[in-house]
Amino acid sequence: MSVSERTKEIGILRALGERKKDIRRLFTSESVFIGLFSAILALLIVAVVTVIINHALYGLIKYNIVQITVGNVIFAIVIAIVISFIAALLPARRAANLNPIDALAAD
Repeated sequence: MSVSERTKEIGILRALGERKKDIRRLFTSESVFIGLFSAILALLIVAVVTVIINHALYGLIKYNIVQITVGNVIFAIVIAIVISFIAALLPARRAANLNPIDALAAD
């Protein structure tokens, strides 16, 4: 969900005493979780496609042409998390700076 869709929720949290830092942490942690989940899902899809490609090409070439290493998996997960964190910084900052009164009055 975007910041604009959660304006009232942010206003309620701020009115209940949540600090700006807590709101920023809420949005960035959600984004990192989504990035991690996306990376794991993408790696599962890549593993299936790798098996299909290697099986299809095994008749022509007697070795696995596509290989997934542990380094590639770690790199993909780290990159997905970093990109999702960076993408969440600006919306999280915007959400944290919302005035609670204006956020509660928004439709």
